[in-house]
Amino acid sequence: MTSRVTPAYRHIYDRLHEQLRGGVYAPGERLPSERQLATDLQVSRMTARAAVDLLVQRGLVERRERAGVYAARPKIEQVLSSTAGLSQQLLQRGVHPGAHVVSFSRLRAGEVSPEVGMQLELGPVEQVFRLVRLRTGNGEPLALEESYFPAQLCGDLSGADLTGSVYDHLETHRGLRVRRSRQELEPGLLDAEDALLLSTHPGSPVLRVIRTAWTEKAVPFEYARDLYRADRIRFIVDTMSRPNPPAEPSDTEGSENA
Repeated sequence: MTSRVTPAYRHIYDRLHEQLRGGVYAPGERLPSERQLATDLQVSRMTARAAVDLLVQRGLVERRERAGVYAARPKIEQVLSSTAGLSQQLLQRGVHPGAHVVSFSRLRAGEVSPEVGMQLELGPVEQVFRLVRLRTGNGEPLALEESYFPAQLCGDLSGADLTGSVYDHLETHRGLRVRRSRQELEPGLLDAEDALLLSTHPGSPVLRVIRTAWTEKAVPFEYARDLYRADRIRFIVDTMSRPNPPAEPSDTEGSENA
């Protein structure tokens, strides 16, 4: 069996990756040009470009038109294994959360996709609130949220401050607390309309998150379809194994100790 040869651009990528992780380039600092990398490392400019392209794809550097390539800012971490909302998690990381309401409407469940009614356990004539918000951190667009809330359970949200935490509002005014949530993630690319709202380019990588949240009484109260900028958000899942139960003494051990 022949050993696989690592392409030259991957060696360059690994080297630059280590330098970025080690703080050789501070966030916002310019990296050497592809021409300079090619000269210093004695490779073709095409090879240097392939290495830089991979860094860009993985969000480690930012390519600015006619300005070069710069070390990317650290991504904001969001813990998926927590039931805390985005606002709370941003505050925990010293980031000021914000929200801009793109649209708000009251509809019958049957007027939207069947998935909404099914996940919220609603009949077609029962009403839901549809809330689309642009979520920000320190004023920077991070996510585009499309959330649905059952009107009968959540009360009239039309008078609520929807630029703050909806979870906090529901807990304060309706006594609803998140007990459990389920989130599905898949990668995707932004279309032109969503990219404009998120202040990035069409075709930029995005993380699609489909979320259902339940109350302490196991009643679903939110179904959401969110888009997160993959270049600014990193999702963390923290798991822990369950301790093994103590072994029960065998009959042999019991007879010997009798």
